[in-house]
Amino acid sequence: MGAIGDGQAMKTLNWGHRGNQRIGVAVAESPDGPWQRFDKPVIDVSSDPDAPDAVMTSNPAVAVRPDGGVLMIYKAVARKRPAPAYGPVVHLAATADSPTGPFVKKLEPLFTSAGVDFPAGDPFVWYDYAGRHYYAAVKDFKGYFTKAGKSLALWESADGFVWQLSKHPLVSTTEIRWTSGNTQPVNSLERLRLLFAPNGRPAVLFGAVDEDRTRSHSYNVQIPLAEPKP
Repeated sequence: MGAIGDGQAMKTLNWGHRGNQRIGVAVAESPDGPWQRFDKPVIDVSSDPDAPDAVMTSNPAVAVRPDGGVLMIYKAVARKRPAPAYGPVVHLAATADSPTGPFVKKLEPLFTSAGVDFPAGDPFVWYDYAGRHYYAAVKDFKGYFTKAGKSLALWESADGFVWQLSKHPLVSTTEIRWTSGNTQPVNSLERLRLLFAPNGRPAVLFGAVDEDRTRSHSYNVQIPLAEPKP
């Protein structure tokens, strides 16, 4: 994701920068590069002013589909609320035969909560071949899905388009339990990623932490995940 800037460096949110966000892709034969950057977004805003992604697109999460191609879940902002924030903020699905597109959008909002304009954020999506299901872990801003306050919530889907809250939706609260045994409440645990074991089991949870609302001290944590019980 990237944005076209206006040259204004601000400590507060620059709504112009946020509204210019789009999703792009770069390609290389090796992680060391060289990388080929494309000049146009791979997921742009929809031209329909009533579309749920009429203002901006960002925060892509991509999984390889079992039958080929890729599934992308992305954040979008509609134009149904006043400027400059607009809204509501939703998540949408799109598919393509290749990561470079073209992508076909499914403009049905995902991870929604009735009456809430921005319930979830920062999805991470993957396909579980053993269970033959997609899973998505999202930031639950106020416990709309987990009933545990600000937290991470788990969703699942058979096809990547229709999602339901998992039977046990709570992935994590915003508390870090260190190896010392101490527990530390933090302002946010977000931008979830998973490292998978060779057998496909999620083995380590990665998350970005900011300790307080000033975001003056942020870092990444790695949380080992226990083997599932039989």
